[in-house]
Amino acid sequence: ASNLPKTGSNRYQYPDAYNEALSYQCMGLQRGNSLQLTTTIDRRFMAGLAYFLGARKAGIGIARVGSGVPELQWDTIARVQPDALVCVPSFLLKMIEFAETNGIDYQRSSVEKALCIGEPLRNPDFSFNALGQRIRRHWDIQLFSTYASTEMATAFTECEHGIGGHHHPELIITEFVDDEGNPVPEGQPGELVVTTLGVEGMPLLRFKTGDIVQPHNEPCACGRTTLRLGPVIGRKNQMVKYKGTTLYPPVLFDLLNDFEEVENYVVEISSDEFGEDEITVRVGSNRASEELLLKIKDRFRAKLRVSPRILFAPIPEINRIKFPENSRKSVTLIDYRK
Repeated sequence: ASNLPKTGSNRYQYPDAYNEALSYQCMGLQRGNSLQLTTTIDRRFMAGLAYFLGARKAGIGIARVGSGVPELQWDTIARVQPDALVCVPSFLLKMIEFAETNGIDYQRSSVEKALCIGEPLRNPDFSFNALGQRIRRHWDIQLFSTYASTEMATAFTECEHGIGGHHHPELIITEFVDDEGNPVPEGQPGELVVTTLGVEGMPLLRFKTGDIVQPHNEPCACGRTTLRLGPVIGRKNQMVKYKGTTLYPPVLFDLLNDFEEVENYVVEISSDEFGEDEITVRVGSNRASEELLLKIKDRFRAKLRVSPRILFAPIPEINRIKFPENSRKSVTLIDYRK
């Protein structure tokens, strides 16, 4: 017998399965629907397995395709006709690009919804951010944003009204605190602190996530009355003071995602000789030019009043940085500060 701790719960056997079954319920999927899982369930990737188990619990059909390979994804969609995808949203852009290049009429596919994990889709006012807008410009499907982490073993998932991820209080207790650990006034953003319920392997008591979020307590139009989480404003330890301007990296990501010419990128934060924060953005593009460089810098100045150092690099080189060997998650931010 293994001595490794288990994360199953006496109450639900697998709290992850129960949680993701609720996630599917939030997005309007039910028994008899089908979905395509475009994420891996190996490499100890908890979310992929959780969404698989949740679909089984909810009676939803599953096509397990795994990550990457747009051609295989579209072939499976044509064969299986799933109602929804579980995916990283930026991968939807890869699928769209492949479909357009290869004459696939994706607008008339069976896919109506996408449960998006790993990357933010919305601004604090719940409008779509640049990534969400790019997807919607090309493909008119419903996008559902989520917030989750391995430590929480729980996901906050939007309903069809798209105004925050719904909290499941039977699975997790939430608090919102300031820098001193005191509760913030109701309705104000704060660092999310969680206590897990039903997790046996690594139960957490008042675990500080480091994520600054905005809670919303008013009842949702869907009828649910539990609180909702707005998009992550930033991570507490990733706040940057750059040339007098305080910002969080997600603001940089959102601006870069708005450029069709930008294929990929990595943001690096470091300290100069005086201990001040420095930002370098390495951009991969097939259309690198002085004109594009100025265009990106002007956009940064217009939105943030400052522009980081921007360097063009070969797309494969940035992909090697973004997808380290043996890592199951992509890297968008590298913080060299001590």
